[in-house]
Amino acid sequence: MAEILDIFKAYNGTGYYCILFIAALMYLWFTEEDKHIKVLLVVVPSAIQLLFFIPYAYYIYEMLDEGTYYRVLWLLPMTMVIAYAGCRIIGNHTRAGVAVVMLILIFSGTCVYTNRNVTVAENVYNLPDEVIELCDIVKPEEGRERVWAAFPPLLVHYVRQYTTTIQLPFGRDSMVDSWKKLDNPLFELYMSPNMPADKLTQYATEYYCNYLILEKDAEVIGDLSDYGVDYMTSTENYDVYRNTNVPFWDRQEDEQDKESN
Repeated sequence: MAEILDIFKAYNGTGYYCILFIAALMYLWFTEEDKHIKVLLVVVPSAIQLLFFIPYAYYIYEMLDEGTYYRVLWLLPMTMVIAYAGCRIIGNHTRAGVAVVMLILIFSGTCVYTNRNVTVAENVYNLPDEVIELCDIVKPEEGRERVWAAFPPLLVHYVRQYTTTIQLPFGRDSMVDSWKKLDNPLFELYMSPNMPADKLTQYATEYYCNYLILEKDAEVIGDLSDYGVDYMTSTENYDVYRNTNVPFWDRQEDEQDKESN
């Protein structure tokens, strides 16, 4: 039960949102007359909320998908229930309702722009400029469908949002400990404090990486050029290398080879 409470507390943050949701449910339990709306916005969310706190449900869920029990709370239409209850309060008690809802918004809300995770967009993609710069450097040339490139782990989720023409040897799934994932020696090497040049080349070649992108302060033991990995260019924080051990994949050439064989 303690694990369930910890997940619930972590999900609800400061708790204001949860309090508003529970208050809205209680209000609608006693005031909502439309049976269909009551089932959709009151009965079902209440049942899901109660089910979440049942230990047996938690243990069964964890056996099926470990570490993601908080996702059960995603099923709760919190925003819809709170908004609907607020509209009902204003509709039933116009002046007092407006005053109550305004006070709730003022004292329970925070300015989203003060959040440390909210920053001014650098471009129309809402992605870091440097990631786009790196992708444009290694993206496939005209006539080629895709390339393979190893990016530092903290950049991989940005790459996939920008383009699908760059294949990655590891993705965001490798960074989530609770997710079941295959061992990836290249990812482990990227996460290590130092990278032997021979091992880095070996694993990059095994994963068919045409390019390697490394942080400028990455500790590489040895000279990559001795193993067929040539320096190309740099951005503000990263160096880009071409792995000559891996040829570029070309669909037309591949189909022609199959036809000739």
